[in-house]
Amino acid sequence: MKIAVSSQNLRTISAHAGKASRFYIYTIDEQNKQVTNRELLELSPPDILHNRFHKSDDPWAPHPLFEVDVVITAGAGPGFVNRLATQNTRVVITPEQDPDIAVALFLEGSLPQLPPAHHH
Repeated sequence: MKIAVSSQNLRTISAHAGKASRFYIYTIDEQNKQVTNRELLELSPPDILHNRFHKSDDPWAPHPLFEVDVVITAGAGPGFVNRLATQNTRVVITPEQDPDIAVALFLEGSLPQLPPAHHH
């Protein structure tokens, strides 16, 4: 399993995942529910999902976030959630601010969650 966590400042979970360019990608050993690796994904401007979905001729071309099972973020709109769902990627919106703690809580099934919110 792979989990992406939006983190623009590389310290806390950031909101507006569609405009985020930095994500930590956690690789999970599903049998033990343990993190086996964490690496940084930095997206170029054309690959930021907001740009991809609204400005690209091919928004569904392969993308690193289409390869993860879960995206954890502090904020996302329903459009983002629905678009990633078409790629079998679940979006989890949480008030938790620490990326490592959020992943651990998610794996335990106890991560606090919020509904999608429209962004203007």
